[in-house]
Amino acid sequence: MKKLLSVLLLFAFCFPMARGQTTVTFPSGPLASEAFVRSYVDSVLSSRPVLEVPPASEQPALVPCEAGPELRTITHITENSLSAIFHGINVFGIDWQIHDQAGVVQSGSIRPTSSTLSLTFPRLEPGPYRLKLIGATCQGQSEKEFRIPQKSTGALPPIPPANPRLDGSGTHELFMNLTGYGYNPDEPSGMSPEWVERIEAFRYDWGWGITGIRLCLRWYEWEPTEGQYTRQGLQKVIDYCQQRGLKLAVFFWPWRQEGDGFIPADHLIRGHRGQLHQIEGSTRMGSLASQATNQKIYRAVFALSSQLARYPGGYYVSIGTASAEEFINPLIDAGGTDPQIGGFEPIFQAGFRDFRAAQGRPYQRPDIAEWDRGAALRMQTEVGKDYARYISLSLTDYFANFAQAVHEGGQGTLLACYMYPDAGTQANAWHLHANFATQAAPADALYGTDGIAAYDNDMKRLCNAINVGMGKISWVEWDAEDLGVDQTRRNCDPIDAAHLQREFEAAYQAGAEGIALAMSFCPEQIRSMERPLRYLREKYLGQPVHRPDWPTTRVPLTPAFWQGESIYKPYWTGQNFLRPVDTDFWGTTRKD
Repeated sequence: MKKLLSVLLLFAFCFPMARGQTTVTFPSGPLASEAFVRSYVDSVLSSRPVLEVPPASEQPALVPCEAGPELRTITHITENSLSAIFHGINVFGIDWQIHDQAGVVQSGSIRPTSSTLSLTFPRLEPGPYRLKLIGATCQGQSEKEFRIPQKSTGALPPIPPANPRLDGSGTHELFMNLTGYGYNPDEPSGMSPEWVERIEAFRYDWGWGITGIRLCLRWYEWEPTEGQYTRQGLQKVIDYCQQRGLKLAVFFWPWRQEGDGFIPADHLIRGHRGQLHQIEGSTRMGSLASQATNQKIYRAVFALSSQLARYPGGYYVSIGTASAEEFINPLIDAGGTDPQIGGFEPIFQAGFRDFRAAQGRPYQRPDIAEWDRGAALRMQTEVGKDYARYISLSLTDYFANFAQAVHEGGQGTLLACYMYPDAGTQANAWHLHANFATQAAPADALYGTDGIAAYDNDMKRLCNAINVGMGKISWVEWDAEDLGVDQTRRNCDPIDAAHLQREFEAAYQAGAEGIALAMSFCPEQIRSMERPLRYLREKYLGQPVHRPDWPTTRVPLTPAFWQGESIYKPYWTGQNFLRPVDTDFWGTTRKD
């Protein structure tokens, strides 16, 4: 038996598949010697044509990928796993390699089912590495550097050093937002006069009560025609801030004028009843799933960040898709009698069809629950859960594209800021944004706006708990109503100064780096802030940020996400930080 096995192994070794699939029949009789087998097989093969495999140089070459695989971000890095977000069109197979300084240390192949790749590998030592993606079904490749951190001790991770001036030793800030509008390139300051009046009201006898401003900038105001930017107007704002020693952040609103040719008609966001997404008459917005729109947003934000980064006081850039400026799945006509869930434009539904097909599931139109002045996705069904997942992936890709433009245009000196309206409350049933673990992963700063009244300010500290728990620079927003003003009276009543001082100090002590004053404050209200702002200026503003030594609690997204319940608040004690965990959110669709 051993002799026969040796002969068969010899046969397999000497005549590999390159010769084709020839059958050789041996004559009957006793077991032959190896020499006889070799001689007999050679004689048979010499009488038959040999089927040769063409050399690699003659094999058909892969066609270039339509797009990608373009590696955008690397997150969730451990010593034996990571998540990578990439962009690609019709990239059905990817080979990946991890390099150290000496060469390839790990490699593998994957068939992507979404824009996020979850890679596992044998343990690697802490240190710098490079991840390379190579198209396996088409030609294309991309790579990025990453670092495997030292093994966690359970302590809160340091803030990512995206900005060399804010590498974890940042200072407390207080900004005033130019909410909703304000950029006017024709004005001497680059801003509307009423906003300049409000900014100047913060200049007291003892100095400035704020450390910076945030400019609201619509896409069509920044780029009226393709490739042409209103740089002189932005430079006026920069000069204004520089002369006053104020820092400058920019909120980029991705709105286009109807008919300006920037966004294809079937890429314009629509609600589940077919209504176009609009906020100011004829303005429109491109679908979260529109790669054509994303490419143009990247160029516009890159140009914006390039100019802002030249100013030493340039701080962050944020993006929003909602009428209140936050980053969510768009709501259509949210203030009217017929609110609609966004994402029902042809390009988005086509993407959802592909998302379902990749899992072997048929396309179904998502079911929307409706009531008087309300609408929400039904997430109790399989298709509802899949639609929520696809919305989350679309928000992830959209923000990753934006963040890359900020980082590359600003050359690492500006922060990409993720701004959200609620900390996973029941409102998430229509905002559908609460998967911060994935969507906000590329962000340097998180900005929370939750809480709608003076006695609801604990929700702002809850936002801060999530921001810090994710290892991000934390920003929290207050408007006049949050500070004790009844805005339904539409007057300029003084704010509650004692409440302002108490709440802002509590936020700074809990690790918030920045506080934003939003909506609009009358000059009279701003003057009534002088005493508490002087106290904050002396004790906090411009001083290093210190985060309390609180534990970090891991928060699963489901089942609260599916049931429309509060996600984060049940885990918050008031003296802990919160870190979302989304593995249970993806089910069998995707695992991180």
